Amino acid sequence: MGPGLTLRPMDRADLELFRACFAKNSPRPRSLEALTWQYFGNATGRLYVDVAVPPDGASLAAIYASLPGTMRIGGERRLVLQSLDTLTDEAYRGKGLFVTLAKATFARAAEGGAALIYGFPNGSSAHGFFKKLGWSPLDPVPFLIRPLRTKYVVDRLGLAKRIGPVASLVPDVALVVPRLFARGTLPRGVVSLDAADARMTRLWDRFATGIGCAIERDEAYLQWRLFERPGSHYRVLGVEADDGSELRALVAYTVETKHGGRIGYVMDLLHDRSLAGYRAGSRALGAAVHGMAEEGADSILAWSMRHSPNFPVYARHGFVPLPEKMRPIELHVGVRAFDPAVEPIVSKRESWYFSYLDGDTT
Repeated sequence: MGPGLTLRPMDRADLELFRACFAKNSPRPRSLEALTWQYFGNATGRLYVDVAVPPDGASLAAIYASLPGTMRIGGERRLVLQSLDTLTDEAYRGKGLFVTLAKATFARAAEGGAALIYGFPNGSSAHGFFKKLGWSPLDPVPFLIRPLRTKYVVDRLGLAKRIGPVASLVPDVALVVPRLFARGTLPRGVVSLDAADARMTRLWDRFATGIGCAIERDEAYLQWRLFERPGSHYRVLGVEADDGSELRALVAYTVETKHGGRIGYVMDLLHDRSLAGYRAGSRALGAAVHGMAEEGADSILAWSMRHSPNFPVYARHGFVPLPEKMRPIELHVGVRAFDPAVEPIVSKRESWYFSYLDGDTT
């Protein structure tokens, strides 16, 4: 493990060392503002980050960081962890610090009443989670894609190489249905939202009926995740009841320059489970698709499993499963239960609900 290393839970005074470790060792540097929001601003008030500290205390040798949250599991609200930031300084690699720190976090979480830990390990770390830490796979991550420009699709599928000179003759055509409302406006009944409110909690409760495992998307969570995240540029749209007392649907999205193009991300889509609710969800998603097209998106990504309540709405708007060759990164999804009582539910992929809100890169 390395001489003189101290393994302990992180405290707030370690944040600058955390930031510096990522700046030195990761292609994804983290700001102090983002770290504070993520680990000290979440609604649980708990911290599950373990670090390895060299004798001089001037740096971190390794980090295993998990985000605590509240999850609906079989109708009950339980404390859970999401595995997020895992990093070992280049000078300390090959000493087993990843596994050692993870096990320390797991033990502390189980003692504190956490039901499980889940996450989305990338291709380079998946082996460690599934082979060394006892995680069960829930693969695949449920990527959906909605192309908006023909050229991006041709390029990403590698068709340009296959069809040769003909590729230059393929027009860059917008793949968006004609709008029935003025450019730069929202369709009738769709409103822009700039803060979370109690209507979102009630909408989530109606949407989540029958879902076995999902992070609680209540007012407090959505305020923290969508409206308080540093550096984010989410747009949140809602479809209100006639008197404004309830939300019938909600969609959140953003557009970023990534993966060789302008990519739109549907962060989440919630709607009532009635026929009118599905129509409201369709109206909200349609407005979001047009909004992302106006922002120059080449394609839109979303996460939705076939058994998820919103999958039919995505399908109606031309979202299809993303082919493996088009996936921007190798990503897996898995879980480890701490409480044996939840194992029968959480080990089944059909129990879970995921959206991009569950990711940490967007």
